[in-house]
Amino acid sequence: MKTTINLLLLLIFSFVLLSFSFGSVEKSYTISTNQTELDGKTLFNQKACTLCHSPEKVIVGPSLRQIAKTYGGDHKAILQFLSGQANPKVHPEEFTYMKPVLTQLKKMKAEEREAIAKYIASHQ
Repeated sequence: MKTTINLLLLLIFSFVLLSFSFGSVEKSYTISTNQTELDGKTLFNQKACTLCHSPEKVIVGPSLRQIAKTYGGDHKAILQFLSGQANPKVHPEEFTYMKPVLTQLKKMKAEEREAIAKYIASHQ
């Protein structure tokens, strides 16, 4: 039953995600040490990551706290996953559901993925 619900949520999310243009944000983001969390948070919200993830609660995907804790707050390890260069450490058995999202993440600018990874890692 849980698998059916997860699959249904994945299909709905995939539809929403594919309808959402990852390249449509026209704002330019400057990433600096002081602004990284703010920029990462803004991007996290704009890129519809909040459809599956929240800072404290499990929605469809794990919470940001759980991700950060599993990765030991290492934003570079999170970035490797977001860039498609590493396997997931959090719920690897559910990686199939994340694959459509990773395809979209790879289309983002490297700086955007890095800002999001730093934002996620800050929740440890």
